[in-house]
Amino acid sequence: MVGVEKTFIHLEPLVIKNLPNMSPRDITHLMYAYSVRAAGNPEIYAAFEKHIENVVTKLDYPGLHNLIYYMLFRENANEKIWRQIVETTSA
Repeated sequence: MVGVEKTFIHLEPLVIKNLPNMSPRDITHLMYAYSVRAAGNPEIYAAFEKHIENVVTKLDYPGLHNLIYYMLFRENANEKIWRQIVETTSA
């Protein structure tokens, strides 16, 4: 894998600041990148989930793929997000 955990931690403030300006797919790419490495602090994961909850229904299949893996890697049981994933996938 590319990058080290220290790089991801140093990027956190910039990522959190720019989340509102990112496309839903870009957010899921970041979510995947952080979660697959188990890098970052709890604040980054809370920020990811706060922003993604509102845009799950706008995700395309690559975005859903990233989000599903994020949820699995994090062992995330957020029922609202999981319901939205299922509804978006089956729509």
